[in-house]
Amino acid sequence: MIDFHSHILPGMDDGSKNPEESAKMIEASFNQGVEMIVATPHFYPWLEKPIDFLVRRASAIRSLTVPLDKIRIGAEVAYYDGIVTTEDIGALKISDTDFILIEMPMTAWTKRMLDSLHAIENRTRLKVVIAHLDRYLRLQKRTDNIDYVCDNFFIQVNADYFINRGTQRKALKLFNENGVDFIGSDCHNLTSRPPNVGEAYQTIEKKLGIKSVKAFHDKQNQYLEGGIIYER
Repeated sequence: MIDFHSHILPGMDDGSKNPEESAKMIEASFNQGVEMIVATPHFYPWLEKPIDFLVRRASAIRSLTVPLDKIRIGAEVAYYDGIVTTEDIGALKISDTDFILIEMPMTAWTKRMLDSLHAIENRTRLKVVIAHLDRYLRLQKRTDNIDYVCDNFFIQVNADYFINRGTQRKALKLFNENGVDFIGSDCHNLTSRPPNVGEAYQTIEKKLGIKSVKAFHDKQNQYLEGGIIYER
């Protein structure tokens, strides 16, 4: 299993507060069967430059007391008007991949916003992953934005989408329709927002079968190891 979205780096944002909490979150995740965690601290382009963020991030990484061989480093990059011109935005990609995780605004998206995502890809040669798509569904109801982003970009959804009984059916439907590329815990702590990818996979296996889980796992590994031709 891969946890593609987490806030395990200490002192970076509203996630882990210190190295001790980070170590416990990482241990909890691995105990669920997670084999790789992608650390994606919030990056707000209007608050700091990428170089300053990278310096802070490097310090947070050095403070970790756990082995780093199963952790990929990236960022959850907040969208804003003009994001495509952000200096060195390509440096915020997920390490050893061609992916960049973008957090979209909590509004109905405009064509200009979606065009900006294409512009980011064209400028950086990276592949945009939409962070926690499940959070935006209600806001995009009167548009065709969800269909569009599922057809044109990579999609990450949160584990809660599968775990919550109120959204579980919709999550499994999106999964079955190949609308999910990555699952993330979006964990921030051990209490209110803990690591929970393992529970999401248990739900998928129970409802759709082990073959669906294995196929999804293989797809993610291929994405992250560069062994697949990107189709979106």
